[in-house]
Amino acid sequence: MATFQTPLVSITGIEPHPDADRLELAKVLGYTCVIRKGAFKTGQQVVYLPEGGVIPEWLCRSLNLWSEADGKGRLAGPQGLRIKAIRLRGTVSQGLLYPLADGPSGQGIPLAGGDILPVDGGVEATEIADALGIVKYEPPVPVAFEGEVVNAHGHTLRFDIESLQSFPDAIHPGEPVVITEKIHGTWTGISFDPEVRHPDLYEGGTLVSSKGMSAKGLAFKTGASNDRNIYVRTWRRFLLEPGHWDHLVAESRTQGSAFHILGETFGRGVQDLQYGLRGTEFRVFAVGVGDAKEPSARFLSADKMEAWCARYDLRTVPELRRGPFGPTEILALRDGDTTLEGKHVREGIVISPNRDRPLLDQFAFLKLVSPNYLLRKGKATEFE
Repeated sequence: MATFQTPLVSITGIEPHPDADRLELAKVLGYTCVIRKGAFKTGQQVVYLPEGGVIPEWLCRSLNLWSEADGKGRLAGPQGLRIKAIRLRGTVSQGLLYPLADGPSGQGIPLAGGDILPVDGGVEATEIADALGIVKYEPPVPVAFEGEVVNAHGHTLRFDIESLQSFPDAIHPGEPVVITEKIHGTWTGISFDPEVRHPDLYEGGTLVSSKGMSAKGLAFKTGASNDRNIYVRTWRRFLLEPGHWDHLVAESRTQGSAFHILGETFGRGVQDLQYGLRGTEFRVFAVGVGDAKEPSARFLSADKMEAWCARYDLRTVPELRRGPFGPTEILALRDGDTTLEGKHVREGIVISPNRDRPLLDQFAFLKLVSPNYLLRKGKATEFE
């Protein structure tokens, strides 16, 4: 669903910084960027460079964020080129703003070597990212997250959760929604597709995958070669060994339809937030029914999902609130401590319309990440 984007946007407002006379707060989409006073103005078009992006050296220099003395940028990462949320004089800043420049055919986006990318005819956010050479930060993958895979193209889900801040109009005010806690684990997709018949997959069509592998159309082999793989171990422990999986497979074959269980595997050895666990746990946040590539395939509503999971002793992610969508009420749930075990910060929340939604719906789920989570101390990890 989601792709890394650097959109062309207008600054919706500029406010004084409460604790710094030489700084201001620029409002872009739903984010706040701390900027130098007078550098931008309300209504000005800029390119928004979001957190999680890795920028090239030439762009870092253009933004005056390169240190000649250190031989690297002033951002995060070993080369100082990764954009992260930071706190500047007491205010959280998320992302950077890149101004436009005059070109031969009007205003455009300055590129490496002095070229200008015209914007008058419209330009896609992904096209801007490619032209600027900005890529999404991908952390090194731990050994337990790796494994032998098979090609299952067309049968796995391409899934991500967009930020509500980037798409503030994706949910209509007053629409019934379900708010759940966003767990800091690793996305785990477990599906069965009766159309797939592969010798290295349990019953031919058991598709176990990470978010990155699933997006590439790959699934982990479910044999002994992946005994150490965290995703395969989750499938075995919570579905195969209790005997639920064989019932699900038989049901899928009878109905002639695929199903998809999406959840978070979390706990010790997964991420830096371990929720007080000595091992790992698995919580479901979505159940889908239907072939991955078909527009008719659906995610179940919250009530249907809970009933479905209860049949197979699967626990769902913590629910925080149900009711009509309202930005103020939603924001109040974003921060604070986790509702699970462990004394640490909540990652944020996930918002979903309380109805069946297409598997291909870009806005079937939206998220709000807590600034306190982004700024947490210690060796933070962001493995997918």
